[in-house]
Amino acid sequence: MLGQARRLARPLRAIGRGRHPPPSDQDAEPRPEERIDSWLEHYYGEQLAELDAACAADGSYAHFRDLDDDLWSLLLTQQYEVYPNIRAVLPRMPPRELQEMWNGASGLTLASQSKAFYVRLRDAYLRHGGRPLSEARILDFGCGWGRLTRLLARDAGTGRLYGCDPVQGILDECRRDRVPAKLAKSEFVPEQIPFGEHFDLAFAFSVFTHLSEQAHERCLLALHRSLAEDGILVVTVRPPSYVRFCAPLSEQFGPIGDAALERARYLFVPHEASPQHPQYRGEGKIDYGEAVVTMSYIRERWSTQLELLEVGVLIEDPYQVMLTLRRRG
Repeated sequence: MLGQARRLARPLRAIGRGRHPPPSDQDAEPRPEERIDSWLEHYYGEQLAELDAACAADGSYAHFRDLDDDLWSLLLTQQYEVYPNIRAVLPRMPPRELQEMWNGASGLTLASQSKAFYVRLRDAYLRHGGRPLSEARILDFGCGWGRLTRLLARDAGTGRLYGCDPVQGILDECRRDRVPAKLAKSEFVPEQIPFGEHFDLAFAFSVFTHLSEQAHERCLLALHRSLAEDGILVVTVRPPSYVRFCAPLSEQFGPIGDAALERARYLFVPHEASPQHPQYRGEGKIDYGEAVVTMSYIRERWSTQLELLEVGVLIEDPYQVMLTLRRRG
């Protein structure tokens, strides 16, 4: 599986020719052999012992709803050996190499980035959603190996969490790791979402950051059709400054001024149109690459389908800007 994931993930997730700041000691990943057992036992021992006993009797994710967000995220990392019943209930983590190929980070660093988006997503829905999160149908569009799907598992009611992705191999990884969601393969450029249900909350993390303009229109329309009346959609897009950070975009569009990025612009550079790329459509066409969508474009072009409610910058992951929208019509 890891070899298959390597072939799939590199063209899908890697920025490849982009420029990255050098890592610092503060950002260093823990070594693979390091564990957080002593932290969990020292600070949360009594609480987690009770939770471990509850998990032995009943493997419900509802047991985790009252946990602090950081503790919940730590437990999901599986970087500990204590509390075997908790470990048995929670999804297994994919290999570190797969995490890094798919998302550019792994371990506690990736857990921190994931938690930051999860908290903002949950809180945005609590402000704008029409029903309790435990009663909502939730869709992770482009779920990958389920790094965000699994965070919602404690909030969603039984059978109300869904995930789709166009890469069958990564969905197989989700199933092997016991990600507690209904999973289905979607098309890369879908006409519709591969579920018959309508969703109260749908989210797409780092999907619209990579799509051609035509592909993004199709995905947006499919998501709009899948939302319940007044359903909430949360997506991330790249900020305009990403044009200067990402080498393919800066090479394609040259020294682009701030005034130009205030206008309605959809900037896209495709990845190499190789037949080995999962997004290859034949005839030298590919819909996957690096994309920047300006706020003027979103306000002008998305407003017929969706009402923009909030814009949020994630300081833990600053090249992902979070948009919260509500379905119109």
